[in-house]
Amino acid sequence: MSWIELVPAFVACAAVLVAPGALVARAAGVPAWLALGAGPGLSVAFYAVLAVVLARSGVAWSPVTVGLLALGCLVVVAAVAVLARRATRSGWARVTGLLPGADGLGAGPAWSGTPSEGSSRGAGRRWAPSTWSWRAWVCAAVAGSAVVTVVPTMIGMGAPDAPLQQWDAVYHLNGLALIQETGDASQLNGLYGTGASVYYPTAWHAAVSLVVSLGGPLTASSITAAANASTLVMSVVWVLGAAAFARAVLPHRPAVTVLSALAVSAFSMFPTVQLATLAQWPNGLATMLIPGAAAAVVTATRSWRSRADRTSPPVARVTSVVLTALALGSAAGVALAQPSGFVGLAVVLAPFVVTVLAVVVRDAWRGGRRTAVLVPAVFVVVFVTAAALVLSRSSVLDMVFGFARAPQRSIPVSVARILTDTVLTPVPGNIVVSVLVVVGAVVPLRRRRHRWLVVSAGLVVALAALAAGPENPLRLVTGIWYTQAARIEAFYPVPAAVLAAVGALAVVDRVRASGRVRDKAPGAPWLRSPVALTGALLLVAFVTSAAFQAPQRAVRFAQAYDPASIQWGTMLSVDELELMRDLPEIVGDDAVVLGDPFSGAPYAWSVGRTHVVLPQLNISGLDPDRQYLVDHFDDVTTDPRVCEAVRELGVTHFYVDRTKPRDGAKRSPLGPALSEVDVSTGFVPVATAGDAALYELTACG
Repeated sequence: MSWIELVPAFVACAAVLVAPGALVARAAGVPAWLALGAGPGLSVAFYAVLAVVLARSGVAWSPVTVGLLALGCLVVVAAVAVLARRATRSGWARVTGLLPGADGLGAGPAWSGTPSEGSSRGAGRRWAPSTWSWRAWVCAAVAGSAVVTVVPTMIGMGAPDAPLQQWDAVYHLNGLALIQETGDASQLNGLYGTGASVYYPTAWHAAVSLVVSLGGPLTASSITAAANASTLVMSVVWVLGAAAFARAVLPHRPAVTVLSALAVSAFSMFPTVQLATLAQWPNGLATMLIPGAAAAVVTATRSWRSRADRTSPPVARVTSVVLTALALGSAAGVALAQPSGFVGLAVVLAPFVVTVLAVVVRDAWRGGRRTAVLVPAVFVVVFVTAAALVLSRSSVLDMVFGFARAPQRSIPVSVARILTDTVLTPVPGNIVVSVLVVVGAVVPLRRRRHRWLVVSAGLVVALAALAAGPENPLRLVTGIWYTQAARIEAFYPVPAAVLAAVGALAVVDRVRASGRVRDKAPGAPWLRSPVALTGALLLVAFVTSAAFQAPQRAVRFAQAYDPASIQWGTMLSVDELELMRDLPEIVGDDAVVLGDPFSGAPYAWSVGRTHVVLPQLNISGLDPDRQYLVDHFDDVTTDPRVCEAVRELGVTHFYVDRTKPRDGAKRSPLGPALSEVDVSTGFVPVATAGDAALYELTACG
């Protein structure tokens, strides 16, 4: 499969993730920048809820059904918006018109002709591009970031339909195959359950399964190509969300939006680690949604604060309600994609929310409205206490918080690792951008505005360091992320990209205000241009970090995709992958394959379109028949109980790969029952690929 052939899947995936939510938000009057940033969260929330409703109604999950219902929602929202406009007898209020006039970090000396507001140093003509110019800058920044992120990913993948060969990937790819077969994408039915009410976050599977279905009849590439397309699309939507977050935080400094969109691609924490090394597509989806949802929350909160500071016309009240609905919907999308992602959103926004609440409480208390403060406070305390008691009895949370993970490194090393962005490799890191983050943190601390951004970044760093660090009581709070630092580190670029942008503009202002630079400016006109200086700074950051660590990103993806480069055990070699792709022609439509899951046998379902007995690497909680085969299949010619299980499960073929871990194969923790089977009797060879072989099982008649 060529990369050109992946374009339809990429476009379809982008449409599935972005279009429903963004179009509904636009129909409700939300500005395009916020609709694009927060819209994907609405889309995911819509899919997650709709999948449950359709499953309960007995309606299959399909693009036609979902598309018609999405269109219906769009029409309803558009109609309500029209009625609201008429009711308020006014045009729809622009969100930026409802925000406070000052953003606290200055009206924007950067990318202007003067180095600073009120500064006596420097002179020149202010550069004030039109709105369309800024839109062009933002679009260019998003496109540039997308290229920086996507190209190394494609290089590392090698082929657009290459299967991701990691533990979680096996589970998720076969989950897509299951939805294609059953038409059930509900979060309440358990991805591999029997229809019982078992929760599992299937929002990613629901969305990507639509892409698979849009591609027509299943082929060997359908599922893997759709999953890989989602990786590329999530990388781009992540940048859109980061740009929207920067715009929401500093609405009157468009240069910060531009530079944040560029800076976010410099950080290696996401998407590379989550979507390649960890293969956490659902968790990655939640992480991708965080900046856009945070942008919606910040914008909605500020709209209500603006109403409190002035007499608002009816249209302003309606707009605040719309923004609040957008914030709640996009935040729900994060939670439904992966609950731990919602906690990450809470961590990023907690300093902002606390700051706003402190101001509201202070003003109410000073204004004599003490009852309005005490009653909600009591309600919150009671609610939090009750929620804590309920959650403390949850077996699911007990399992999550009780997950044992060995310490990885000391806390100081973890902090330095994040701040210098040496997550992928110790060299070259991301020194220039890291310095800009520090400079950007100093600016709000000195000006006492937007200090919550610094606290937000600090919280993420502290939690990640605790997760990776030695055992201590505080490490328990990271249990919601399975005490895995990489899950938490992925949140860091959200506030850090904005701080880096602020830092870059502060450095440019400082350079332009320097007397030495002014003396050289007549002979070097570019020194007078803030755009040129900013570009030079970005170029230095890009070069010193080896293209924002592009080679390391490509290597990390290759270590998860390329059979010759995989670092954590190869499950399928190139030849074995071809065997899997040819399975329907080899074994027929009714075959069921048994094999050690660590040998690559589960890919017979997602790649080979053939049912398997063990569809994932996790074999805990198996039913009695499957468990008996895992423990005793090597006795198939002597133990009648084995054949009973074989007949009950409909097993027709056996797959075995005799490649050893010392030769690069993935190490299996299972016993010899599925790997050391005597195939001289009761087995008929069907196909071979390297050290792997597929047999027809005849021992049970």
